[in-house]
Amino acid sequence: MFWSALLLTTGCASSAIKPPEQPLLSAPEQAPFNLAVNVYSSYISDEVEQQCNRAALTSTPCKNDGIAANDFLSGLEKLDLFAELSPSVSRHDYELLIANQVADMPANQESTADLPLQSYTEFAVEWRGVHLDSFLVHYWHSGTISPQDVEQIILRWSEHANRNHIFSTPFLYQAMGASDYSAALNLPELLGEFQLARQFLYPDPFKGVLARYLHPSFSEAIMDIAIYPVLAPLTGDTEQLISHELEDAVEQAKQIAVERAMAMEIKKHQQAFSQGESSLQGVMSEIAAEGDSGEALYATIYVFRLEDKFVKFSTTFPSRIGDPLVSEALTQLAVPGESALMKELRKAL
Repeated sequence: MFWSALLLTTGCASSAIKPPEQPLLSAPEQAPFNLAVNVYSSYISDEVEQQCNRAALTSTPCKNDGIAANDFLSGLEKLDLFAELSPSVSRHDYELLIANQVADMPANQESTADLPLQSYTEFAVEWRGVHLDSFLVHYWHSGTISPQDVEQIILRWSEHANRNHIFSTPFLYQAMGASDYSAALNLPELLGEFQLARQFLYPDPFKGVLARYLHPSFSEAIMDIAIYPVLAPLTGDTEQLISHELEDAVEQAKQIAVERAMAMEIKKHQQAFSQGESSLQGVMSEIAAEGDSGEALYATIYVFRLEDKFVKFSTTFPSRIGDPLVSEALTQLAVPGESALMKELRKAL
């Protein structure tokens, strides 16, 4: 309102209008976001459109796409913020949507010397179409809008995204309302002589978390515990759910044996497994494979359901070693309850 009043009362005094000082941001030396992203041109939100028109120095409505979509794409490519950009094609989980309006853009696309341009650029980040974050960049331009201006706009959004860890896995889980494995998952540090070596959160809320246990003396002895949501209504038959999940895991093991040209033998399959005095029931399969060179591999897989999660144990050794370790783990293991994300998803199933 101040600028509008100034123009109406002073006329040619508009030559005194100068954009405020804006700090110049430097491009990062290394790509801050080590992932691939789809890039789309989008429409500005009603709220930002109203904000742009209120801030205009003249009565001319703000112009959509005052900065062309290709200019933003060129800026992103030059700044090298991502491992890969996929313009206007859905190839990756993450999507960057960019919408833009410019205030006081004359018909000839050039600003007069005494009337600066203002751009409003709205960046939105989505994951498989689910909105995660929005950020608005308001930028003043002296004269025409240059490629350097576009890069500065992108860098202001990039600074926000980097500072708030927008492309991190914990942010994804929180924004989508997925289970908080860091706070609500309890895993034993030791299982027999096996030690918890690392815990990995998949960059996909539907795959959950993986914990790996290693033996201090035998490097090939590994036990993995995978915990991830049941992608089905919880009213279904639990025995059928865990049996089907185990069958899928065995099929994957068969495929690995085929790729390695190994002969596979299923020693135990879909056998019931009870955890001591607990009522918790699971199923297990034991597999052995041997190659022409005499190399032998073992795999034992156990599947249970706790809360709304599958708990899958995978070992590289026979069940006579794995059975007591799995029983011990189940006495200490606690998993998060049903998340807001899965609760809403299951309503639609």
